[in-house]
Amino acid sequence: MENDGYANVSHNIGQADIGLGWLSGITDWMTTKAMHMHPHMHSHIELIFCLRGTMTYKVDGHGNVTIHEGSGVVMPANTVHVLKDGTDAPCERLGLHISRSMSPKRRYAVFSPADFKSFHATLAKMAARSFRLSAKLQSSVKELVRLIRQDSISSPERGLLRALCCTVLFHVAETLSKPFAAPQPQMMDEAVKFLESHYSQKMTLDALVLHMGYGRTQFFNLFKRHTGLTPNEYLVRFRIRNAKAMLVDTDKPLAAIAKAVGFSSASYFRRVFLKYEGRKPESFRHTGEA
Repeated sequence: MENDGYANVSHNIGQADIGLGWLSGITDWMTTKAMHMHPHMHSHIELIFCLRGTMTYKVDGHGNVTIHEGSGVVMPANTVHVLKDGTDAPCERLGLHISRSMSPKRRYAVFSPADFKSFHATLAKMAARSFRLSAKLQSSVKELVRLIRQDSISSPERGLLRALCCTVLFHVAETLSKPFAAPQPQMMDEAVKFLESHYSQKMTLDALVLHMGYGRTQFFNLFKRHTGLTPNEYLVRFRIRNAKAMLVDTDKPLAAIAKAVGFSSASYFRRVFLKYEGRKPESFRHTGEA
């Protein structure tokens, strides 16, 4: 089953136009509306970079893998995968299709066959695992996208395109070959700070995940390890804490307090408050217990 499933491919450059023996194609994929895709697979590795939006892939044998702007994933060869629940919108991604072996008929050689074999092994080993793009990698990916989206590419620019593709492959392999270090506690402190700074707004936890740049499951696990709570539990408790202070210090109507701390309605606020505090919010009026 060899099927790209790229209904929204806006630019597609084939191997003949690239001239590198290890790269079978490049796809630039954009959509301005939510969409779904059919399950498909490739005989080659696909290196995917998320340029905008959020995408969760369901990958056979690996579960769900989420990538956000500034992150990427190596999609394994001969493995069925599909965008789980489609995409959000707008959404953009870049795909580099990495051949299984370097063609002996390559017109332009930068890496030796041994170099490429080592890179390919690194990519295959880390397949279906999201990773963050380093500053150098992000810069190269953005420049590559800029070139691809031009109306035409001159001969010198094709040379630059090949150089950028080689740079991208090198930096991805370099990133994936390093141990995945556990984030420093200050990274999770930043997540807590983000929640506490935006608690009064209508906010989805996806906004927090995107801000931090981790996969959703990975981030939730790290956050709970750091705080003892899930992000949602932390947010709710922080909202309740601020609501209690307002109940003690002000005469604002319950609906106004609910809105001020980020709840959608007074009835929902009252229900959540009772669940967490075991008392109705009105019972905290001017009690000094906050």
